[in-house]
Amino acid sequence: MAVDAEHFVEAAVAASAGRSVAGMSGVVGLSVGKQAVALEIVDGRVVGPASPLEAPVTVPLTGPQLSALVDGSVSMAQAFMKGDLKPEGATGPLLALIELFEDGDFRRQLAAVAS
Repeated sequence: MAVDAEHFVEAAVAASAGRSVAGMSGVVGLSVGKQAVALEIVDGRVVGPASPLEAPVTVPLTGPQLSALVDGSVSMAQAFMKGDLKPEGATGPLLALIELFEDGDFRRQLAAVAS
């Protein structure tokens, strides 16, 4: 999956608009190759971009890893537990990202909007 940071954030905001999961909040960075993006997640919804420098945790991914996470062929929670995802920084905010990507409806909507 090619990543255009601005388009990815817009797609994530749109895909998560109907969600509400109390307490699942944080700023999380994703880096795919040389592209970096940070998502501000509030109560299970992506509310917008944040500066990647503000993210207390960053998850480095390859394009194929991101595609597999979005299409659901790889579970973010399982990849993290297996050590296939190696976040850098504080893992507390990571829980909001994992919960978000474990939602099949979010992933389907993200894939539809991001393509």
